[in-house]
Amino acid sequence: MKALSFLSRGQVRLTGVTGLALGLALAVSAAGCSQAPGPDAAPASEAEAARDRLSDAFDALEAAGFTGIVGISQSGETLLMRGAGAADPQTGRPYGPDTQVDIGSITKSYTGMLAAQLISEGTLSAGTRLDEVFDDVPADKAGITLHQMLTHAAGLPGDVGDDLVDEDFDTFLANAFAAPLQFEPGTGYYYSNVGFSLAAAIMERVTGQTYEALLREYLMAVGIHQTGYQTVFDGDRSVHLADGRDVSEASWGGHPPNWNLTGNGGLVSTAPDMLAWRQAWSAGELISPDARDLGQTPFQDEGGGVSHYGYGLVVEDHAELGRMYWHNGGNRHFNAHWRELADHSLVLFVATDQRRLNADRVVSVLTAAWFDQPYEIPAATVSSHQRVALPDTPTGKLVEDFMAALAGDADAHRAFIEARFTPDLLTVADMDQHLSMFAQLAADFGGQPVTGFTATAT
Repeated sequence: MKALSFLSRGQVRLTGVTGLALGLALAVSAAGCSQAPGPDAAPASEAEAARDRLSDAFDALEAAGFTGIVGISQSGETLLMRGAGAADPQTGRPYGPDTQVDIGSITKSYTGMLAAQLISEGTLSAGTRLDEVFDDVPADKAGITLHQMLTHAAGLPGDVGDDLVDEDFDTFLANAFAAPLQFEPGTGYYYSNVGFSLAAAIMERVTGQTYEALLREYLMAVGIHQTGYQTVFDGDRSVHLADGRDVSEASWGGHPPNWNLTGNGGLVSTAPDMLAWRQAWSAGELISPDARDLGQTPFQDEGGGVSHYGYGLVVEDHAELGRMYWHNGGNRHFNAHWRELADHSLVLFVATDQRRLNADRVVSVLTAAWFDQPYEIPAATVSSHQRVALPDTPTGKLVEDFMAALAGDADAHRAFIEARFTPDLLTVADMDQHLSMFAQLAADFGGQPVTGFTATAT
């Protein structure tokens, strides 16, 4: 359940309404949007002005219902560290710098970082094959390399098991070896949690340490102590769901993470740790500069030529913002996003427990605020159990068709994709990937009625 269907990788452009990006919410949306006002008086410096804009944007996000934690730093100096809402709804404990959050698939960035270091120092090779590490590897997977796993080019499936079940490594490995490949290794791109778990297992075999112990060794060497799995988990500081479950229960199943999670998702961290981690990594202090540069190489086109995947991170070059590194992640309960605007030495981290103002959206708002650009924040929602009438417009018909497709089977999903996706979106991924996204969306909605929607021009 770590597919990013509700985050930026799952946003869709649909025909019938030109240039429309559609977002759906399980609540009635109040009319209008909020934009943070500028400061009343010009600050003494542009740096102070930027801080004020960030603070104003956070205020607007909080007023619109954001719940979570935000951390922003520049050149190692913290510019913003604020929480909004209750990290534990049952006790009222607020989000704050000490709140442990589930960073989801951002875990892949840590795995890619470690692998880059081990490759750079010669402990591992990017060309290390599965059959060089494990016994009885099926012929179709024997030649899969570590590099292919780290760049989602191995053809391995997204998942081969449930994050929450209590099962051992041998079960995971058997399931991974038995699963059919999406394509011949090295000939395509398919986002795979399985590949990163196998990469973590390879690192364990080569170093003789558990994945978590190896990760913690590197992190603690630069003063980062609150990131890991069960060795650092603290239920009193963890984010909780409204029903009382903490991360260990909601994301791990109430036991140590199984191998459907290890190395690809489920790490807990704090906002200060996340900023310190990325700062030390980027500076070549956490791993060597050579390892940093290796891992941040834009190896694999994700589709369309806009973004490329390095070792556990996305690399993009933006015409106005410059070079960006980032990754996001989430499950049905939590989501998070880290981003570095390398040309500006700016690092952002957001974690939240909701989807309407999810981490991707919040990062976009805060980035726009920093650069003094306009942004929109959906207004706070009002809970309702009544369905809303969809307007008799192309947009309304689009939503109606979309929801009908979600309620249907794979054939219904395929029919909607073929009829409604724009040609440019169809080329971003193959049909199996589009169908996988739809299946995840259907699971995320869980059969609940949609009582509102927002449409944003793009």
